Amino acid sequence: MDLILSELSNLFLQHLDEGWVQAVYSSEFLDFGELPPEYEITLDNNSLSVILTNIMKSCDAWLNLEFLSHEEKSWAALSHQVPYKKLLALIGYYIDLGIKNVANKEKRNNALMASLLYYKLLSIPGYKAYHIYHSQIFVLSLACLGFPKAMCDNEYNFLNAKELTREVNSVIDGLKQFVMVLKIVIEQLQLNPSDMNFEDILSNMIDIIGCAIVNKLNVDKIELGKVSSVIYEMIDILLCDVNREPNPAAIRLLFKCLLPKFISASTDYRSVNNIVRASYVTYSGLLLSKYGKAALPGYSVLLQHLCYTLEGLERAEVRNSRVSLIVGLMSLLPKKSHRKTVKWVLKLSTTSKVAHRQIAMEILSNLLSSDLEESKLENEDSPKNNQPNGQGNENAHDNIENVADNDENQVIHENGARPEDTVTTEDESSQDTFVEIPDQEVIEEDMAGLLRQRSHTVRHSELLRAIYERLNDVSSTLRARAFSIITECVTHERQHVRDAVKEVQGARGVACRLVAAAARGVCDERAAVRRAALSLLQRVLAAHHTAPVDADLALLVGLCRDASIIVRSAAIAALGEMVTQIPTEAVFDAFLAGPMHQLSDPENKVQEQVVTQIQQLLTDRVDTFVSNQFSPVPWMFLDGITRHNMRRHLQKACTLLSKTSNCINHRLVDVVSTHLGAADDRRDLQCLVLLTGVARLVDYSDIGFVLDYYYKLADDTEERDVRLMPLTVELLSVWSRFASNEQRHALREHLVRRLATSEDETSRIPIATLAAQLDPENLQWATEMMQLSEQRAASGADVREWLRAADLALVSPAPPAPSLMQLFLDALANPPPEWDGAEMGACVAGAGRLCVRARGAACRAAPRFAALLRDCAAPTAARLNALLVLTDICTRYTSIVEPLLECVCGCLSRESPPELRRAAARALTRLLLAGFLRLRTPLYYKYCALLADEDNDVREPAEYYMTCCLTTETIFHHFVDCVLYYNNETEKMSFDARQLIYDVMLQRMSLVQRLNAQCRLAREVLQHAADLTDEGAGELPPALHAALLDTITVLCGPRMKLPRKPMANGEPADIDDLQERVTTNIVSHKMKRTVAEVVVPAVLRLYSRLQLRGGQLAAYLVKLATDLLNDYRHEIEELIENDEELVERINQFQETIGIESSFGNTRNLVTTSAPPDPETPRAPRRKAPRQYKGPPKKRALKI
Repeated sequence: MDLILSELSNLFLQHLDEGWVQAVYSSEFLDFGELPPEYEITLDNNSLSVILTNIMKSCDAWLNLEFLSHEEKSWAALSHQVPYKKLLALIGYYIDLGIKNVANKEKRNNALMASLLYYKLLSIPGYKAYHIYHSQIFVLSLACLGFPKAMCDNEYNFLNAKELTREVNSVIDGLKQFVMVLKIVIEQLQLNPSDMNFEDILSNMIDIIGCAIVNKLNVDKIELGKVSSVIYEMIDILLCDVNREPNPAAIRLLFKCLLPKFISASTDYRSVNNIVRASYVTYSGLLLSKYGKAALPGYSVLLQHLCYTLEGLERAEVRNSRVSLIVGLMSLLPKKSHRKTVKWVLKLSTTSKVAHRQIAMEILSNLLSSDLEESKLENEDSPKNNQPNGQGNENAHDNIENVADNDENQVIHENGARPEDTVTTEDESSQDTFVEIPDQEVIEEDMAGLLRQRSHTVRHSELLRAIYERLNDVSSTLRARAFSIITECVTHERQHVRDAVKEVQGARGVACRLVAAAARGVCDERAAVRRAALSLLQRVLAAHHTAPVDADLALLVGLCRDASIIVRSAAIAALGEMVTQIPTEAVFDAFLAGPMHQLSDPENKVQEQVVTQIQQLLTDRVDTFVSNQFSPVPWMFLDGITRHNMRRHLQKACTLLSKTSNCINHRLVDVVSTHLGAADDRRDLQCLVLLTGVARLVDYSDIGFVLDYYYKLADDTEERDVRLMPLTVELLSVWSRFASNEQRHALREHLVRRLATSEDETSRIPIATLAAQLDPENLQWATEMMQLSEQRAASGADVREWLRAADLALVSPAPPAPSLMQLFLDALANPPPEWDGAEMGACVAGAGRLCVRARGAACRAAPRFAALLRDCAAPTAARLNALLVLTDICTRYTSIVEPLLECVCGCLSRESPPELRRAAARALTRLLLAGFLRLRTPLYYKYCALLADEDNDVREPAEYYMTCCLTTETIFHHFVDCVLYYNNETEKMSFDARQLIYDVMLQRMSLVQRLNAQCRLAREVLQHAADLTDEGAGELPPALHAALLDTITVLCGPRMKLPRKPMANGEPADIDDLQERVTTNIVSHKMKRTVAEVVVPAVLRLYSRLQLRGGQLAAYLVKLATDLLNDYRHEIEELIENDEELVERINQFQETIGIESSFGNTRNLVTTSAPPDPETPRAPRRKAPRQYKGPPKKRALKI
C-alpha cells in the first residue's frame, strides 16, 4: 500500500481543489470544466502517462501480495488513505479530455491510460461499496473504443494518409490490451439493463464493429479483427444474465443502439457506407440466429423504427438505401414473423404520414419482386394432417396467430381505418397513429436457415392492391409513384406478378379497373401524375394485344395537347408504340388526331419526337412491291392520311424530315414507284399522297413512271377514284421541269385536248395550270376556251359552262368579261327556281374563282356571300361554298372579309347545319393559325364558346388552338370579359357549358395569372354588384345575377384553391422542380395576402347587402365566404388588427350563419399534441445536476 501511496503522491491530489471535485461529482461526471490553474501548474512538468502506468503497476504488486488477507486487499483498507474521489474526478477529466482531442496523440494516450487505471481500480474488491464504479465514467472510458473511427472521420487533421494509417495502427495496437482488461472488468461487473447508462455502454461498444475504417485505410486488419472479436464477446456477456441465458430487454436495447447506426449509414449514401450497412445487417442476423426467440421482439421494433424515422427520407438516394436495408433485414425474419411484418407494412401504407406511406409503398414494391408461386404458399399454410405428433404444436401456433389477429383488428378499429380502405385525408396530423406489431412467437422455427433469402409470405395481389389504393392518395408524389409501380407490374417478366395484376384489375373486361384509374390520373393537376398515369394506360392497352376502346384512345389523344411538355412527350411516345404494337385503324386514327397535329407544337423537341416516329412508321418500313410480302404499317398510315385529308400535315412532316435526316431521297421515290399502279386505286392514292409530299424536296429526273401512269389513267374507260387525276397532275407539275422537250410537248397537247373534251370538273384547274406551266409563252388556247365558254354562258348555257369559264379564267392572260361576274351575282341574288343545291353551290364556286383573280370582283361578291351565309333557307352546299370562298378571299384580301366576320361566326350557331358548323370551325382555325385573322372580340367570345360544343368535330379545332397556340396572356386578358359576355341576355348557354369554358381557360393560366384573375373577378364583378346595391337599386339585372353565380362558382372551384406545396422528390439537380417549389411558395404567400385584402372584403360586403333577399345567390355567397375564412384565416387575422370594419363584417357574417365569432381581439389558438413515439426500451438516467461555477481561470506563465 505504501508503494501505491507513493506513486499517487506524484499526482499531487492534495493540491486539487475540493470545490472542483465536488462540482464534478455534482454533475455526475458530465461536465468537468477546466482544471484549477494551481493544480495544472503543479502537474505541468510531470509525465502523466508514466505516473498512471506506475500506479497500475503498484496496484498489481499490492494485489499480488500473498501474506495480505482479502479484506486488507480491498477498498475497505485503501479508502482511508487514498483520496479516491479526487482520483476518480481526475481520471474522468483526462478521459474526457482525450475524447474531445482525438487528434492530439498525448491527450489520446492519456485517456487510454486513465481508462486502464480506472479498470485497475475496479479490479480491487469493494469497488461497489465505496462507489468506485460510476456508470458515466465507465461510459466515458468505453468511448476510447471509437478512437480509430473518430481519427478516420477527422483525417484532415493529419498531414497525409500514411501518417493517419500509422497513428490508427498504433491506437489499434493499444486497444488490444485495453479490451482484454475491459472484458475482465465486464465479467466482474455483471451489468444488466436496469443499470444506469447500460444503453450507452452498448452503443459505445458497437461503434468499432461497423468496419468503416477497413476500406478507408491500409490498417492492420488482423489486429483490428482481434479487437473486434473481443468486443463481440463482451457484448454477448452483456446480453446474457447471470445464468448465461439471453436477456430480451438487453437485446432490445442493443437493437435500439443499432438503429442510429443504420440511419446514419443509410442517410450518407456514399459507397463506403455500403460495407458499414452490410456489417450491421450481418451482425443483426447473427444476433437473431443466435438468440432466436429472445431477439425477435427487439428485431421487430428495429424494423418499425427504420420505417418511422423520417431523417433524410426527402432525398431519393436515402429513401432507396433505407428501403433496401429494411427489405434485407426483413428477409432474415422467420416466415410467420415475416408475414406479420408485411401485414404491418400494409397498414403503414394507409395510416401514416406521407413520408411513411411513401417508404411503405417502396417496401411493397421491393417485395413484389420476390419469386414464389402462390400454390407453394397455400401448401405451407394448410394444416399437416399426416403428422399427429405435431398437432399440438400446430394448434398452439393457430391460437397464437388468432390472438395476434385479434390484436391487429383492435388496433385497426382504434385507428378508424382498415388495411383495404383508402385514406385520402389531407390532415396528416391525424395519420400519426403508430401501429404495433404483435409479439411474435416462434414455435419450432428453423433458426439454422435464417440468413437465407426469405420466400414471399403474403400474396402478391395483397401487396399490389395496397399500391393500387395509393392511386387516390392526397400526395401527388405517391400517386405518381403508385402509377409507375403498377405500370412495371403490368409487363413484368415474372408470371406471379402478372397474375396479381389480373386479380387486382377485376373480372369485368380485360383491364377495366386499371384503365379507369389511369383515366382519373390523366386528369390530375400535377404533370408528373398525368405522365405516370399515361404510361400505365399505354401499357395496359398494349399488354392485351386487342383493339383498344375509342374512349381510351381519346384520353391519349387529349394528352398530346397537354400544357406540360413531359406529358405531351409521353403521350406522343405512347401512341407511337401502340401504332407498332397494335396496328389497327382506330390506333392509326388516334395517332393522326394526336401526335400528327403536334408537328406545329411550339416546342422543337416535341416536333422532333413526332418527326422521328413518322420516320419509323413510314420511310423506314416501306419496301419494294412484292405480292403480299411487305409491311402493312406504312400503308395503313398513308390510308389514314387520305381518309382524314391530312396531306398538309404529311408535307410538313416530310419537310422536317428532310432537314433532320436523309430519309427523303431518291431511294424512297424508287421504292414507292414500284407500288404505283401495281395494286388498286386505294394503294395508288396512298402512293400519290406520299409522292406529292416529297416531290418538292427531291429532284427526281426519271419521271417516266408518272407519265405512264397519267396516260393509263386518262385512257382508262372504267370508273376510277376521282382523287387520282388531280394528284397525278400535281405530281407532274412539280417534276415537269425534268421532262424532255418531246415529253413536255406531248403532255401539253394531251392536256389541252382533255380540257376541250372532258367534263371532269374536279381536275380541270390542275390540268389547266399544268398545261400553262409547260408552255407559259403560248396561252392563247386558254383565252379562246374561256371566251367560248363565256359566249355559251351568255347564250343560256347551264351553270356548268359558267364554271368552266371561271376555271379557265385562272390561267388565261386575258381578263374575263364583266358580264360573266354579273351573271354569277344575278344568279346569287335571284337563283332560278329549277336550280337545286348542287347547281347553287357550283354558282358560288364559280364566283369565288373570279374573286380570287381580281380584287374588284371580291369587293362586289363578298357581301353576297355573307348574305348567303345568313340565309338559313339557302342550300347547305351553297352556304358551304360561300364559307370556303370567303376563306380564300381572306387569305388574299383580309380587309374585305374582316367586316363580314359576324356572318362567318353566325355559321357556328347551334341552329346551323352540322356540316356548316364543322367547316366554319375548321376554316376559322386555319385562318387563325396562318395569321390572316386575329382573335379579337367579339370573335374571341364566339370562338371560345366552341370549347363547350357537343359536336366533337366542332370542339376539337378550338381545343387545339386554345391549348397549343393561343397565348396565356390573351386568355387572362379576356377572362373576366368572357364571364360577363356569356351571361348577357342575348347569349344562351347552359351553366355547365360556361363552367367548362372557364375551366379550360384557368387550366392554361399560370399561378400568377390565376391570382390576378381572382382579384379582377372580385373587383369587377363582386364589388360592382355591391356598388349597385349601395345605390339603392332593386333586384340585380339578370345578366349580373348570372355572372355573380358564375363568379362565385369559379372562386370556389379547385382551380382557384391555394397551390399545394410540392414535395421534394430527392433530385437536387432538377432545376425545374426547384423553380416550381420556389414559385409555388411565393405565389401561395402572395395569393393569401391578396385574397385576404381584396376578395374577402368584397364577398362580405356583397353578402351584407343580399342576405335579406335569400335565394341561390345568398347560399353561394355563404359557401364562398366560409371557404375563404377557413383557407385564409392567418392572413385575415393579420389584417383585422388595423381594419375594424372588416372585423365587424366578419363577426356579423359568422353570427348570421350561426357560428361562434372567432376573429377579433380574442384569437382561438388551436394546439395539437405531437403523435406519440413508438415504444422502445429506455435505460434509467439521472437528471443533469446544476453546473459548477468555479473561480475564473487565471493565466499562468509557462516556461
